[in-house]
Amino acid sequence: MSILLLDIEGTVCPITFVKDELFPYFLGLYKTYLEPLDFPLLKNQNSLSEVLLGFPTEVLQTKELLEAHIDNLVKNDIKDPTLKAFQGTVWKLGYDKGDLKAPLYEDAIELLNSRKKIYIYSSGSVPAQKLLFSHVNVNGKLEDLTPKLLGYFDITTSGFKQEKNSYINIAKDIGCQPNDIIFYSDNVQEVSAALEAGMDAVVVVRPGNVALTDHDRATYQCIDHF
Repeated sequence: MSILLLDIEGTVCPITFVKDELFPYFLGLYKTYLEPLDFPLLKNQNSLSEVLLGFPTEVLQTKELLEAHIDNLVKNDIKDPTLKAFQGTVWKLGYDKGDLKAPLYEDAIELLNSRKKIYIYSSGSVPAQKLLFSHVNVNGKLEDLTPKLLGYFDITTSGFKQEKNSYINIAKDIGCQPNDIIFYSDNVQEVSAALEAGMDAVVVVRPGNVALTDHDRATYQCIDHF
């Protein structure tokens, strides 16, 4: 039986949930987390500052500089590991309060319930991934689907998603060969990197995703549901 490696955004979850709910929720709240901190932020003050110290020293001199840096990262959708960790911290509050519930595609939920060997690989931090899958909206009810998953990978555990070696690293961590894994993503560059690593890989086409070119459709295996 093949091992399945799934992307999240645009693959198992609508891209609108991330763009229209998760990102705005973070932007609307994160500054309140910075208020208690002393600047320049040059030493560990609490568990949050430990995360924030991962940002460049020059943006930690004032709260305004740090806010501008964070806003720029989010605006340009830059896959920064420190940002991802900070986002996970803020999103946890939203999930715990019931403000956030993940709307997975119905066929994705069916796949997770199929008892297949499934892992997740996302640019979002592993803690943020676990939050999402533990707060899934299934027919109006909140369900925890984390027991259906065997593991999680992110850019800190394995590398960036458009690099071949990241997929080789994942196969090593799972304890299998790359050709034992099928990777699913809406991102053509990620699928290409996985193929280079020796995995089977499939482009997932969902409403709202970046449109594929004729060349993409001719080059890669594409599906619109699992």
